[in-house]
Amino acid sequence: MWTVPELGEIQQTLRDPSSLIGMRMRAAYHAKQLFVDLQKEGQEEENNSDGTDTNKAERSQKMQDIVNVLCEQVFVVEHGSLLRHEFAYVLGQMKTEQACAALENLLTKEDDCVMVRHEAAEALGAIASMRSKHVLESTRTKNEGVLDELSDTCILALNRLNHETEGGNGDGGNNNSPVVGCACMLAPFNSVDPVEVDPAHVSLSTDELGEILLNKHIQRNTNNDVSVEKSENINSKAYQQRGDLIERYRAMFSLRNRGGEECVKQLCRALVEDTSSPLLRHEVAFVLGQLQHPSSISALEESLSRLDEHAMVRHESAEALGAIEGTFEDWQRIESTLTRYQNDFDPAVAESCIVALDAADYWGHDIAADDECVADDDISAVIDLEEKSTASVAGGVFGKQKHDSALVETCVIRKQILAQHFNVVQTA
Repeated sequence: MWTVPELGEIQQTLRDPSSLIGMRMRAAYHAKQLFVDLQKEGQEEENNSDGTDTNKAERSQKMQDIVNVLCEQVFVVEHGSLLRHEFAYVLGQMKTEQACAALENLLTKEDDCVMVRHEAAEALGAIASMRSKHVLESTRTKNEGVLDELSDTCILALNRLNHETEGGNGDGGNNNSPVVGCACMLAPFNSVDPVEVDPAHVSLSTDELGEILLNKHIQRNTNNDVSVEKSENINSKAYQQRGDLIERYRAMFSLRNRGGEECVKQLCRALVEDTSSPLLRHEVAFVLGQLQHPSSISALEESLSRLDEHAMVRHESAEALGAIEGTFEDWQRIESTLTRYQNDFDPAVAESCIVALDAADYWGHDIAADDECVADDDISAVIDLEEKSTASVAGGVFGKQKHDSALVETCVIRKQILAQHFNVVQTA
């Protein structure tokens, strides 16, 4: 059962870079969930015309405290780039303008990790406040041909900002909810996606969407929005090299929303065959994590194993592997792969493997203690926290939890944290 700890405990864990990364990752998503719960509580009171001024003030203060601690800790380099980028992601998914100043500051820090700066840009796109337009435009221009993954993220963020403001949702609006022509195109996820779905995609085959995603098919942009890419950047180096990135992203999310093994195959094909954009490949890995389909295991393993692949792609592939829904044999295979790379030369990749393994352990996926794949002392130090499960804040509700349940065998309980990362709608 998903139980949100007290705010003080969440803050204490987030402010301790020496605590285990899995605990801090969980604390970030507990913070997000608490923010959402408080937001819903306020909306319900407003709709029912009840609630005291004191309750409103206390709730508002708690929400502000959550934003403050995440905005504060996103700059603490001791957390590492993986967790800092996750803090930025959470702030974007919370869609609060209160985070804009910190995220804008983070985006403009030229000496910071590009993965963290990219996530700041994507978060600003999710929030979709007009106040961020200038910094996104200047960062896009300055980094084109230098840090294309950052420049391209700004293109996508500006497209979303323009789309939301033109649609009358300047405060971020609701989650990607254009008119769609078919129920199969509706997203079964509560993520704020970087692009809106193109309603015209409902008439395209899965293969055609796959061709657009791989930039092998010149597709007329049927969406009525005038995207940043189309209006300002059509002759840019980025457009010449990577095509219409916005339309390719739309195809990606259309495949995700349609779902099924054939769509997964097209996404896997893009993950391993595309050479144009690490940004796009990392988003493909993220989408595969949302879909949780065992048919993606091989492609995700291949992506993770490519040592010359961009770290943002490899790290997302690792976390996606940890989210896969499959058989117990599938999980043993995935665990072996994640364990192999949990000491990777790239810290973000290594930590992603540790987080995925930690999530499995925390939520009760019970692998034999003498499993050869997890014999390494380092991983046992991170994962095997039995003795801390009820000891303190360092353990406490953030420590390992054992579950005596038949669900363990089918890999259900362990998914809750990674489900939060991938914003998969929880039905139980």
